Amino acid sequence: MKSFERECRCVDCGREYVISGVALHPGAETEGATRFRCLCGGCVEAFVPGSVNKEKLVVTPKESVPRPA
Repeated sequence: MKSFERECRCVDCGREYVISGVALHPGAETEGATRFRCLCGGCVEAFVPGSVNKEKLVVTPKESVPRPA
């Protein structure tokens, strides 16, 4: 299994998120839209690989994601 990340944005407030998780073959399988709730209550949507366990996805506000120096 390989890890993956997707970036997405709330359609209501514009807040950005990083969605991360693991999949069998990210990039080589069908992806589907998955919806999440934003902190403002709006909708955030990301396309994730079909083999992902959606209950184990990690949704992180982008400003909280550590960036390499």
